[in-house]
Amino acid sequence: MSTNLDDIADLYDQQLLKILREGRETLTKDGESVRIEATAADLNVIRQRLKDCGITTTATGDSPVANIIEEWRKRGMNLPALDDMDDAATA
Repeated sequence: MSTNLDDIADLYDQQLLKILREGRETLTKDGESVRIEATAADLNVIRQRLKDCGITTTATGDSPVANIIEEWRKRGMNLPALDDMDDAATA
């Protein structure tokens, strides 16, 4: 992967982590800006990102992806374990 693509991936992971930790801003019917917790759709995107990166139950290093996993676990969520036959992208 080129440096630019690595930078984009890191920025993407940082945004996902921010959504997981802080939620997101949305507008009420009256146009007022409010912060809400991560939605089911947000969590599904984060889950799929972790799966696509081959992350199952072991966080490695101090990368944005590892931080997402740590936050995920704090919330009592688990990722599926892969057996020897599974591929991270197809499990």
